Amino acid sequence: MRDGSSELRQLATSLGHVAGGALKDVDAVLKKGVDNMKREMVADVSDSEHFKGMAGAISYESHYLPGTAKWVVGPDKSRHGGGLGNIYYFGTSRGGGTGDIDKPLRSEEPKTLRALADLLDRWADRL
Repeated sequence: MRDGSSELRQLATSLGHVAGGALKDVDAVLKKGVDNMKREMVADVSDSEHFKGMAGAISYESHYLPGTAKWVVGPDKSRHGGGLGNIYYFGTSRGGGTGDIDKPLRSEEPKTLRALADLLDRWADRL
């Protein structure tokens, strides 16, 4: 009878390396996607006669928790013109709401999902 504990330890070690390395790679894919979304948001708002002044307020930032990568993209209210974001995307009783906040996500989602699937294939080959 074989003792499978050494194989189990080897698998656990391999999975640990994959998890740590994969998070870094996943984060790089997400950052590229968020950067593309930011570029599209800036281009969209720059085409607006009334809201082009907030183009410089579009930014992104990352928020990390153990084992996760999270990115947030959109108008930053602390930057000049960033307060116009709510009006541009959601409107008020006086108007606005002409921006499509989901458009960059719809554009980028298939590319990011494809890149993540490719990444998964590459990491699966390492096991």
